[in-house]
Amino acid sequence: MNLARSLQVLVVVGVLVSAATGGVVAQSDSGDADLYKSLENMVPIYNENADSVDLGPVSIAGTNNIYIEDGESVVTYSMVINDQNRITALNDSPSEAAKRKITTDRATIEELTSASNPALTFRNGVANDDIVITGEDGQILEGVKWAVLNALKGFFI
Repeated sequence: MNLARSLQVLVVVGVLVSAATGGVVAQSDSGDADLYKSLENMVPIYNENADSVDLGPVSIAGTNNIYIEDGESVVTYSMVINDQNRITALNDSPSEAAKRKITTDRATIEELTSASNPALTFRNGVANDDIVITGEDGQILEGVKWAVLNALKGFFI
């Protein structure tokens, strides 16, 4: 086999392995105890302020997985939000029942957890694309819905 053909095969194998394993970002299901504790402490403050923020047609009621990128690793939690935009459950692991994926970075989560009005900080993060909401893997309708909402959110958030 010639060198060019060998390189092509290696590239194809690398792409397939990367796609099968989810890329180079390490996944941490165990989470980060301090980060999770700060999220737990933020929940009552968020819930107190949930009425003060108009998210327009954006609703994240139901189960959501939160992916927090921290360098080369990702910490994943899940939360349940009711129809009044209140957090009713927070878990230190992802949920298979989640329909939505909320992706952000550690700095944004730290800003959110230290804010006097985390609901407003969340809304601003969504508006500024510091917090991105999409459909969870395999949730095609939710994915389409959030693709449209993300494209148009400048008009209502």
